[in-house]
Amino acid sequence: MVHDDLWRALRKDLPNDDVLTEPELRADYSHDIAGGDAVAAAVVRPTSTSGLAKAVSTATGLGHAIVPRGSGHSYSGGAVPTSARSVLIDMSAMDRVIEIDAANRFVRVQAGCTWATLLDALAPLGFRTPFFGPLSGYTSTIGGALSQRATFFGSALHGFSDASVMGQTIVLADGRILNTGVGHDSRPHPQPGGPDLGALFLGDCGALGIKAEATLSLIPWPGAETFASFSFPDMSSLLAGQVALRALGGIAECFGFDRQAHINLAKGGFELLEGAEVATDVLRQAGSTGQRLGRLAQLFRDGRRKVGELQCSLHLCIEGEDEAHAQARLARASLAALGAGGEAVPDTIPRVTRSRPFRPIKALLGPGGERWLPFHGVFRLTEAAAGHAALATALAGHKAEMAAHGMTVSLLTVSSGDSIVLEPHLFWPDSLHRFHRRHVTANQLRRHGDHPERPETRAFAHQLRRELGDVLHKAGAEHLQIGRQYPYEQALDPVQKETMQAIKRLLDPAGLMAPGVLFAIN
Repeated sequence: MVHDDLWRALRKDLPNDDVLTEPELRADYSHDIAGGDAVAAAVVRPTSTSGLAKAVSTATGLGHAIVPRGSGHSYSGGAVPTSARSVLIDMSAMDRVIEIDAANRFVRVQAGCTWATLLDALAPLGFRTPFFGPLSGYTSTIGGALSQRATFFGSALHGFSDASVMGQTIVLADGRILNTGVGHDSRPHPQPGGPDLGALFLGDCGALGIKAEATLSLIPWPGAETFASFSFPDMSSLLAGQVALRALGGIAECFGFDRQAHINLAKGGFELLEGAEVATDVLRQAGSTGQRLGRLAQLFRDGRRKVGELQCSLHLCIEGEDEAHAQARLARASLAALGAGGEAVPDTIPRVTRSRPFRPIKALLGPGGERWLPFHGVFRLTEAAAGHAALATALAGHKAEMAAHGMTVSLLTVSSGDSIVLEPHLFWPDSLHRFHRRHVTANQLRRHGDHPERPETRAFAHQLRRELGDVLHKAGAEHLQIGRQYPYEQALDPVQKETMQAIKRLLDPAGLMAPGVLFAIN
């Protein structure tokens, strides 16, 4: 066999770790949400930092590229191989919460731990991390979110995933192990002496090394939470409201939808969110008094009716020290939203979203089983509206072609610290590929598993995503999970470029760590 030498070496060095060589499994792991072409020569599932280091040194010693992968729920090509001469490192078996130090306010985890697992471990102690996971946190890993950068839960107040990091343990391309965020005693420290290397590996998409462990800051859970939702006549006024709300305290999540997103929710997604399991979670969280149960029941009825009528909507989760503090913050937030042209509507969506943050993912397909392909741009607060206007103009130029392909585009907006993320979602009718068949729900697979291939529409979707991504970039956007989708090296000034290339050569002289991610393949 072509890969026999590699397989023998990996199994010799890693007797206690999984080395997957079956063709179907290797092909499954070689896809992300956007797809994949090459199939890795092997998939390794280490369970320890030492095993990970051995796997990396063995593979690169034999001239194979390394492809780090968490859950694979990315869409920018950073977690898939570009060549068969690759070893894919599946980090999902390194999933332990290693240490919770509540007194010193940190938690140490293996990088394959999911955000859901971490939240379950911390919640009984009354703690969480400031950023506490992306929407996909049921399966998404902590290492993946730090490598790719991520936003959502806690982000409006605390920023992106990397703002919650104290330290990391990184396995380099030759198998050496680098620790960041530690004191001279090699223990996690909130302020290591002198320069710390940790920031280099946040947002690197695995191009500089593989995260084996992460140390994250802890904060207490808030004493109270409250929610609000507002409708807006258009995205311009919604974004103005989102900017105004940034000046206020206690808003942990702030996210918005456009008209197409509401249509999709009304068709399927909102119905799923309002299932008995979710309703039970919300009611349990809110308490069991008859008055409160009746109010929430009415909220769900009103929310179901209202979502199909909305043009644009903005949704808030507001935290406070106690109920009175949260309500005072809610009053200020409401004045800001109303002042920007908003109208209060039932707060079903943010209430449901927070009731149990992490659930099995149903959003990998559209409401009718359409393929889903997102992209995004991260804007300064004052530039998000111009970015959206540029996107809308570009989409208008493709209106007829999109209609011919049966394609729709929805928009999600997310506040993250002092920036706003615009995330358009492309939907089109097509067959399910390997990633879908492995990760969609059983019900989705039964309903949509026999959809016909639409290769021409698929090619148009990927070309359109590239074009629209360029539009956002030219309008001032930066990007998360850069992978192989977004510009990095070519956007650096000469000094930045020379410095980063030198760091890449130092850490990965043969260019075998995630080749093509961030940096061009030499």
